[in-house]
Amino acid sequence: MTQFLRHNFLKFTVRFIQIIIVFPMAVLLSFYIHPYNSMEYELHFLLCLMLAAAISVVVTKYSRKLIVVMFFGILGMFWFNSTFEDQTFDGIYDDYNAMMVNMTSNPHKVSYFKPVRGTYFQNQRVKSAMQPTHPQVRAFAVENSTRYFHDEYYRKFGKLTRYFSLFKHIRLNWKYVNDPLGMDYYSPPTESMSLLAGDCDDYAILMASSVMAIGGEARVVISPTHMYTEVKMGSVDDLEQVSYAVRTLFPDEVAGGKIHFHETGDDLWINFDYTASHPGGPFLEPELYSVITFEK
Repeated sequence: MTQFLRHNFLKFTVRFIQIIIVFPMAVLLSFYIHPYNSMEYELHFLLCLMLAAAISVVVTKYSRKLIVVMFFGILGMFWFNSTFEDQTFDGIYDDYNAMMVNMTSNPHKVSYFKPVRGTYFQNQRVKSAMQPTHPQVRAFAVENSTRYFHDEYYRKFGKLTRYFSLFKHIRLNWKYVNDPLGMDYYSPPTESMSLLAGDCDDYAILMASSVMAIGGEARVVISPTHMYTEVKMGSVDDLEQVSYAVRTLFPDEVAGGKIHFHETGDDLWINFDYTASHPGGPFLEPELYSVITFEK
């Protein structure tokens, strides 16, 4: 009787390990096996999940001891990554949560109308204040584009990770301060980056300059009483990938909400405004007066 119970317990344990090993193995495979061409991340993860399930079945059939060794080996890899590579179990959960939310939520497109009320002088003042090639701005942008999100996310989402790191640093530390009385003051980025304080136009100019300093495309949008930065994320065909990246890197901030964007031609733009807690957050003022673009 004891031998029977022991045999069934071991059999149950092996089956249990065979099942629970599939998801963490799929997560590891999705990190180290990159999507083919423009394959969607949901499909890529599903294929990794199927591959992990197949490996689990084959290994268990070949050797029960080996599947147990694999289980502890994967736990060891997670421990190593969380200790030395900054990939925590919370991060794995965020990846999974973002994938599930992205599969069940649609981004939100905001209607885009051609601006008609922008002023030439305001556009010129914004362009004159921009400093994307200034060495200090470049150093600020490089340092803070790598401050958040470990290299595995860069390998997964590419340059978007750098832009999102910049957004997180500037927005988290920004303090709103009014312009001098009776004056519309545009602070240059070299001033704003040390203070991390100012009003909406100071923030927009610093954010746009910083993104452009690391090779991104940015523009400044003027609405009735506000100014903010939008960053080009690619083409409209990249919307699902961008949405997945935002949900992965800002899971608590998005919390199942929509990703707002503007579509100009085939280009996809999302806002990096401090009034939103994540890139692509709700627009403070959907109506646009002017869009200021900059030469590449």
